[in-house]
Amino acid sequence: MRQKMHPRYFFVIICIIMIMSSGYIKAQDMQVVVTLNTESISADSRDRLSSFKQQVEDYLNKNKFHEKRLDPDYTIPVQMNFSFTSVSGLDGYNVKLIVQSQRKVYELIKTNSPRLSPMFRILDERIAFTYNKSMSFIRNDQRFDPLISLLDYYTYMILGYDEDSYFPKGGNKYFQKALDICNKPISDKNGWTETGGGSKPSRLQLVEEILSTKFDDYRKGYFEYEWMGMDSLTVIKSHALRNILFALEKIDKVKKNAVRAFNIDIFFDTKNKEIADVFLDYGDRAVYDKLSQFDPAHRNEYDDARQRAR
Repeated sequence: MRQKMHPRYFFVIICIIMIMSSGYIKAQDMQVVVTLNTESISADSRDRLSSFKQQVEDYLNKNKFHEKRLDPDYTIPVQMNFSFTSVSGLDGYNVKLIVQSQRKVYELIKTNSPRLSPMFRILDERIAFTYNKSMSFIRNDQRFDPLISLLDYYTYMILGYDEDSYFPKGGNKYFQKALDICNKPISDKNGWTETGGGSKPSRLQLVEEILSTKFDDYRKGYFEYEWMGMDSLTVIKSHALRNILFALEKIDKVKKNAVRAFNIDIFFDTKNKEIADVFLDYGDRAVYDKLSQFDPAHRNEYDDARQRAR
């Protein structure tokens, strides 16, 4: 007797057909919005930053960081919040930066208000650079500059994560570019290759970890979560939710076997609300027990969702 195909394999085939038949083009061009918090510095220092927002946005939005020409419908929304904490000399600044990126969830039919999936979110508290209005924002991969290289580094991290969500380990070339920046001669290594203490990784540690073969299953799980899960909710929702759980189980196994898992911590910091909300119609509130086991740091989010679940 001919055996039936396992539903999960059948679902994978559907996804592959979708990719091949749709002519689907990914977006890597970013639409960056910069916000500033300058409350902690003097009025004179704030005045010297009057062009900063526009210059950073122009640099990131007008430069082409991806190697291909891509569909503008899939531009990556990015938010960068620069919180200026202190001033060093005339043009030196110490900054905390929150970087957040999203992407549109793939739909069989385009809508006027597409669902956005949070992709990468990080708080970087160890940033120092010099800036003045006459500074040239010129892209140069061969030279290290504390501000320009910082913008490039997070651009490549964003692109790497975005690519990983469409193809298993698809972001390698961009993560490698981020690693190359960290390996340039750097005078102030704090935040770049030195942690300065605490539990936060350096930028080098973060990208070295994601490129380590020990985290291959995390990256595969990340792809399965996005493409076979979030992107496939409009195909067969029950299968998509099951695939999200399979992906989270894979990611959880990597975390349990790792001494440190900075990128997995970032994954759950970024996605806990999305994970909680996507299971509201699952039909079994016990799923939130499992989610809390995968991500105990955000148990309150899952407990709140359990109360709202239908």
